[in-house]
Amino acid sequence: MLVIEIQTLIDITDTKITKPRSGQLKEHDQYRNFTTLKQCIELRSIITYDTDPVMETKDIKGMNFGTKFKGKQNVWTFRFAPDRTGVYSDGISDIGCLVDDLHEVPIIQNLTESINISKSIFDLKDPENKNTTVKAIKGTI
Repeated sequence: MLVIEIQTLIDITDTKITKPRSGQLKEHDQYRNFTTLKQCIELRSIITYDTDPVMETKDIKGMNFGTKFKGKQNVWTFRFAPDRTGVYSDGISDIGCLVDDLHEVPIIQNLTESINISKSIFDLKDPENKNTTVKAIKGTI
């Protein structure tokens, strides 16, 4: 089974706070980021996943984020499986179309990210500002 792993420096916590309520605006915005990501992923496939995105603080050296970001950062990891094989393939990579679908999608910033974001987007391509990575892995979710 092909599993796709997205790692991002953008807060995509799935708080399940679907409506803005007094005292829960940050949690609502976190949910909105997750929902935006999930909807973009599902442009080409229905996905399945067992766990919500998980946040860990870790050293991001060697994780393929932009050169602007260094040291220990908050990293959200989200793993899922598409409903069919090859759905994100661009003929070169198993995930090429997914990278294109997610790149430059607007996000809400200043939540619990540990980075300074210059553009409020999921950036998957800029060598300096890349805040999100995608990779295909074999295994189970």
